[in-house]
Amino acid sequence: MPQSEQFEVLVLGSGTGGKLIAWHMAQSGRRTAVVERRWIGGSCPNIACMPSKNEISSARAAHVARHGVQYGTMASSVTVDMAVVRRRKREMVERQIAKHLQIYRASGAELIMGSGRFLAPKTLEVRLNDGGTRVLAADKVFLNVGTHAAIPSVPGLEATQPLTHVEALELDYLPQHLIVIGGGYSGLELAQAYRRFGSDVTIIESGPQLLAREDIDVSQEMRRILTSEGIQVLVEAEMLQVRGQSGDNVTLSTRTPSGKEATSWSRLAAFRIPPELD
Repeated sequence: MPQSEQFEVLVLGSGTGGKLIAWHMAQSGRRTAVVERRWIGGSCPNIACMPSKNEISSARAAHVARHGVQYGTMASSVTVDMAVVRRRKREMVERQIAKHLQIYRASGAELIMGSGRFLAPKTLEVRLNDGGTRVLAADKVFLNVGTHAAIPSVPGLEATQPLTHVEALELDYLPQHLIVIGGGYSGLELAQAYRRFGSDVTIIESGPQLLAREDIDVSQEMRRILTSEGIQVLVEAEMLQVRGQSGDNVTLSTRTPSGKEATSWSRLAAFRIPPELD
């Protein structure tokens, strides 16, 4: 095994838990390194919490503009430029990354961009993103590797290359029709956002209600709000088969209490987040 660089604290993954530990430890005088493959600061400032709320804010602006007459403001037609929506979101992410880098420099923690794997207890080999490798060892090693969206096991679904929340937040055009698989928090907020941008939207939920963890009255009120905005909601819907290509044309066969049906959509999104995050 190659000679290793010795640290007191080593963190694999720069998400919220990892970066805060690293900054605190480095500021306390401990030699600290953080290994991050891609997302500086983790999912929240890059592809989840903050970017999604940024786009939801843009969607609300479109919604208020369309309903301005209720506030005494007369507007003609309202259109949404998704390229501008994406640029606004990206600029926010860039500001967040710059702030994280500033804190890393100020704290003294070393941020190492690359993919890490264990060679031995408390010893990581890091394949650097810009080439080469480093071997790092530490007295204390913290794992902060996070989670990712999971594609449901439905015949043909993976082959259609559905979006996850990551790709959905990078769209620079408005899908004619978006189908969202899963009626959890992440799916519903993005379903509503894209409906307010102007897409037709269908939500497919396999369980008996949206927001499975909430009381039934909360779920029912949320469904009422979404349907009042023109979103189609299918609950107790079993997905049988998917054909086609996301972004072109997708046919999804489902079975609901009212029977079997097949419908075509232009863009398929799989917002099936791991249960602990959904």
